[in-house]
Amino acid sequence: MRPPLYVAFLSLFVRAWGTDLLPVTLVQSALSALTLLPLGMLAARLGGLRAARWTVALGALYLPFTLFSGLLLSETLFLVFFAFLPLALVHAASLPPDAARAKTGWAASAGLLLGLCAVTRSTALGFLPLAAVWLFFVAGSRTLPRRLQPAVVFVGACLLVMLPWVARNYVVYHRLIAIDTTAGYNLWLGSVGVRDEERLVNDLRPLSGPIERQDFAFARAWENISSDPAFFVRKGLKESADLWRPLFSAEERQVSGYTLGRVPAWHLLSLLALDDLLYMVVLVLGVAALFLLRGGPLRSLTVLWVLLWVVMSFIFFAVTRFRLPVVASLLPWAGLSLARVPALVGGRRSLHISSLGPRLAGAALVIVVLLVIIVPAVPVEATATGVARSLEQAPFRQAEADLLAGRVDEAIANYRRANLGLADTRYGLAAALLQKGDTPGALEQFISNEPADRFEPYIIRGEAARLAGDQEAARTLLNTRVVKLAGDAALSWAWDHLRPAPVGTIAIGSGLDIGYIRGFYAPETDEKGQAFRWSAESSQIRGLRGAPSVVGTWSGWRPSALPQAVVRLYTGTQEQTASLNNSKQWTQTTISPGSGGAGASISLNVGGFVSGGSDGRLLGVRVLAVTAK
Repeated sequence: MRPPLYVAFLSLFVRAWGTDLLPVTLVQSALSALTLLPLGMLAARLGGLRAARWTVALGALYLPFTLFSGLLLSETLFLVFFAFLPLALVHAASLPPDAARAKTGWAASAGLLLGLCAVTRSTALGFLPLAAVWLFFVAGSRTLPRRLQPAVVFVGACLLVMLPWVARNYVVYHRLIAIDTTAGYNLWLGSVGVRDEERLVNDLRPLSGPIERQDFAFARAWENISSDPAFFVRKGLKESADLWRPLFSAEERQVSGYTLGRVPAWHLLSLLALDDLLYMVVLVLGVAALFLLRGGPLRSLTVLWVLLWVVMSFIFFAVTRFRLPVVASLLPWAGLSLARVPALVGGRRSLHISSLGPRLAGAALVIVVLLVIIVPAVPVEATATGVARSLEQAPFRQAEADLLAGRVDEAIANYRRANLGLADTRYGLAAALLQKGDTPGALEQFISNEPADRFEPYIIRGEAARLAGDQEAARTLLNTRVVKLAGDAALSWAWDHLRPAPVGTIAIGSGLDIGYIRGFYAPETDEKGQAFRWSAESSQIRGLRGAPSVVGTWSGWRPSALPQAVVRLYTGTQEQTASLNNSKQWTQTTISPGSGGAGASISLNVGGFVSGGSDGRLLGVRVLAVTAK
């Protein structure tokens, strides 16, 4: 069970726009920009307008703020609430004791903001006692009730935000669950050194619900920790260091396939300059300002926030995106450092540097330790490799476009200008040679030790067998496990690279449908052993011989509580609609191809559903066959 707020936030967009990601991307981009406003205001409190401008400039350049707004991750929403949180806390702490009403109001606002943070990412709940104690000590009043009041109001407001979700959890599970049930799993994963994740998931899957899974995971975690506490401490120290290290391969950086030249050079260089190197700049400047420049109550608040994430990494594990709230908290301090540079160069005395001796030593020590941890992890070599591969694969990308446009000779020439040592190039060239009719030349592109996880060799060999008339060999090759596991990735590649001959019937799920379809999942079998495929929300079929009409054999099965499947069909210039009942019975629908002829591409659009359990696919309808009539 996950924190609810980001899921609720996304549901608004799903209800209005389905799976179209553009609206949520635009809104998240605006929220990411909004985050810079309170960070700039904090910097203005520290060092005036110049510090605010530097802070906003650094935040605007820091690439993860931009990248994350285009991903369905909760960090963007979380950072908006967090950025306003220290601003409200500092306002509450800075007001004089006689402004009790205003102080209480700002404390309540801070509590509401922390509550919103917690129901977006539950790790923020660990900041509640730290911030409450901080408020108590910086309240400024000499009487105990007045010192307690802001802290109590802060805690109460935070709990008030959480109350509806806690009540819901109690009604559903008859347990007091504050936010979510992921802590048990995360602790268990951390207790085994953050490995064997698939095994842990498989152990939890048979259990009946999130509470049982949480209890089981906590029990296994405590067993592991108590049996070898030294290992857990070593793991914690490593993860605490990993929190600060750049990780080139982190999923949110979107660099998969960089060694094959699939990632643009500008993307890789931007990551190096505006993520990794700028992160180090922000870190060094922020730590220097924290130690050397006067920052009032925000200094201790920032330190508490950073320490919280270090402790969380120690207990659980570090993920690259967990560093984003730390960087956000340091941005105002980095802006303050840059704002003070002119005064330092000009020899002015307005730097407000205090206790230079020990503070300077402390700043130097922390910066050196962080740089020792971070600098070896800066991915200069990986970036250089990716940039070189991207540049040398420019002919490959042109060849892909040529092949898609039907310019087979040009495609072959461009493939041969690219790096033929890379699997992508060899497979593309093989597909182009097949289209040219040069089957021996296509098969010559394979090496003796092809990567075991690549589906393209099986598709090419299967297509070669199909062209030779050996349907059984083609069926065997196209039904290889690696092809099935690839799902629509294999179907889409075959759609772009193959041009199979038109046929009278396409048996969906047979394996021989590859090259004729895309937008479908891996084949399954029905109760009678017949192969079929689930369509996604949008899918396509092509390659039927010309005929007056096409007959589709399909089933609209879905849970009875859901509306019937309504399929919109686009064939040539025609648009048709078919409604299918919620049963598993196969039904037939005649499709008029319009002016495009039966050989034209048939597009299916259908509102999808998720069946639940461990199956997270967005399913359309079950399709058995399409036949030209």
